[in-house]
Amino acid sequence: MKALGMIEVYSFTTAVCAADIMAKTADVKVIAFDRNRPIREDVPAPLVMIVKVEGTVSAVKSAVEAGEAYARAEGKFIVSHIIANPDTDTEKMAYLLDVNRDKYNKSLPKTMKDYPEEKIKDVDEAFGLLEISGCVASVEALDSMTKAADVRIIHTEKRLGGRLVTLVVMGQVSAVKAAVEAGAKNAAHLGKIYGTAVIPRPHREVGKYFEF
Repeated sequence: MKALGMIEVYSFTTAVCAADIMAKTADVKVIAFDRNRPIREDVPAPLVMIVKVEGTVSAVKSAVEAGEAYARAEGKFIVSHIIANPDTDTEKMAYLLDVNRDKYNKSLPKTMKDYPEEKIKDVDEAFGLLEISGCVASVEALDSMTKAADVRIIHTEKRLGGRLVTLVVMGQVSAVKAAVEAGAKNAAHLGKIYGTAVIPRPHREVGKYFEF
């Protein structure tokens, strides 16, 4: 590993969007999504996520700067850091992966270390994300999303014992946009919305974490 870049942000949605921007900005690999718990309650979201990328020092620097700029604009940036020529043990820790806890993606490995390049697919459609508090709210949100437009669910990410759920749907950009808007609108009375996003043609380095 030539260089390791890390960015810590609030919310799963922010992490995925930041990772997409980082991968589109420079030639880096997204090697892991890790997580932590906020130490305070007065935070933008009750979940801290860490995106880790690897590449050359210059590429990682450009990627991290782009991801940080996005997270700052969203008011959800915490910290970022770059390590040039990380030690072997540091590299092992860098690949720790904490995503897909419910095994929604049956093919996602426990680690992305040495993940075969031929398994990574291009993403031709858009991803839509909606992050909401509570399982009841998330079911209502998903029902509203799939009824509002021609989208399909490709991932659910449950955190905090189900008190925070992120739904990821896929479809054409216009359909995904309509679905996310409908889900947020119809479920807001049941749970707090912590993040919404539409990612047109996500980078394949992000797409590899989802099953579609």
